[in-house]
Amino acid sequence: MRILTSYHHHTGKLSAPMKLAVISDVHNDAYEDLFPMIEGADVLLVPGDIANRYTQSCDRGLDFLRDASKRLPTFFSVGNHETRSKEYRKLISQIEQTGAEVLINRYVRFEEIWLGGWYEPDIVRVDDMLDEFEALEGCKVLMCHKPDQYMKKMRDLDLDLVVAGHAHGGQVRILNRGIYSPDQGLFPKYTRGVIDDRLIVSAGVSNPNHLPRWGNPCEVLMITLD
Repeated sequence: MRILTSYHHHTGKLSAPMKLAVISDVHNDAYEDLFPMIEGADVLLVPGDIANRYTQSCDRGLDFLRDASKRLPTFFSVGNHETRSKEYRKLISQIEQTGAEVLINRYVRFEEIWLGGWYEPDIVRVDDMLDEFEALEGCKVLMCHKPDQYMKKMRDLDLDLVVAGHAHGGQVRILNRGIYSPDQGLFPKYTRGVIDDRLIVSAGVSNPNHLPRWGNPCEVLMITLD
């Protein structure tokens, strides 16, 4: 089951509200039911993992970006399932041809906001842009696939909003806390929802390895930014 989770995030920097849809962790799964959930969004953010590294596949993930970019402006930043593809450079080239804007340690202006995508520079082999991004004037929204990287790299930066995925909501949730997440291990802290008032973590729309989820539905986010 996939649900729609809505948030409101106030910055005081926009002349009118903007609706940001967030779809994370597609993992090459079926996606057709996602589009009715994002009707009315101004922009779609995809903070990584359209691919499935376990099966080394991304055909449906690429189709998802193609179909999404025909419906609304779509921005993509990489996740670990892309970077661990055996043909990473080829995959990125294919993603760039979907019509989605690819943001790998770069940023663009979209209407009234600065929109960026960040991943560990030593892995993607693209220079870090966080200092440059922080120095921009105006509203700054950043996609960062791994929420723990926000805590390590971005918590002290002047950013307005960071969106992440990766943690799959902690897989199984008991008393509103996840049991396990990649990188964070057992009883992770950063798996779903609002953290630090400006990091919003999606539980993702799929599971790459089909582990059971309990108390933790897959989700699409709709963030009203103003």
